[in-house]
Amino acid sequence: MKKSILYKLSLFFILFTACNKKDNVTTPEPYTPITINSDWFNVSYINPKTYSLEEPKSSQHNVSYIIVGDSKALMFDTGSGENQPINGLKIKPIIEQLSQVPTTLLLSHFHFDHNQNISEFNSVGFPDLPFLRQNVTPNGIYNFTDDDLFLGSYPSQVQVNEWQPLNTDIDLGNRIIQIINIPGHTNESIAIIDKTNKMAFLGDYLYNGSLFLFNNNDIAMYKESVNYLISTLNDDYKLFGAHGTPEIAYEKLERLKSFLVCIESNSCQSTATNIWGFDVLIYEFENMQIVIFQ
Repeated sequence: MKKSILYKLSLFFILFTACNKKDNVTTPEPYTPITINSDWFNVSYINPKTYSLEEPKSSQHNVSYIIVGDSKALMFDTGSGENQPINGLKIKPIIEQLSQVPTTLLLSHFHFDHNQNISEFNSVGFPDLPFLRQNVTPNGIYNFTDDDLFLGSYPSQVQVNEWQPLNTDIDLGNRIIQIINIPGHTNESIAIIDKTNKMAFLGDYLYNGSLFLFNNNDIAMYKESVNYLISTLNDDYKLFGAHGTPEIAYEKLERLKSFLVCIESNSCQSTATNIWGFDVLIYEFENMQIVIFQ
């Protein structure tokens, strides 16, 4: 009798253990942030496998980002290029420390202060916008225009290695992102939406500092883009910009919408002045400033 009970208990234990055994399953180890020492970049960990690269000494106080998945990474902008090279390189040694997977450069837009280290990247991606495809040569070369760069003449061209789909889930390896077009600052301006970690990287569309529009007609596009962002995101998302202090308060999106309505309806007063040799109008609204080139 006792042997029968022991046998049944042993059989139950074996079956229970077998049913609850987690073959080939391991608990992921907590991510250990990588520390970077640099006399130019302030590299800050903002989320597992996500870093901001601030340039407080640059003329524009640029901020770039690297977003790393298990199989691929995206570098969002390249830095201002104003730092001194070390062994001929300005940003690549930093990126190689932060990413051990293939890394593609994606520009938030084409202005001079976002693309200066472009030659240090082996893979450059463009958002799949029809007007950009039309301007790429059959062998994949895009020639930057003066309007693209806004100031300066570098870079003159780039080899486009990848076309990134818009409004489509892209898996970087256990990390889902989307790339969206947000015209207003420039027509090719994009944002990266990290759906896995609830973050949005907005480039020059919105950041902590004065915002720049280059035509009065851009106000309508800017407003359309802010409406789309508000409909797509929510206050669970952390927002990051390309200049100044990286993180942006979410409520600033709603303030921007009200600001644009104020300008469009002629309810906001402007001040005329000159910046970098250009005539501009400056608008102020609830601690925000928009500069419109004339």
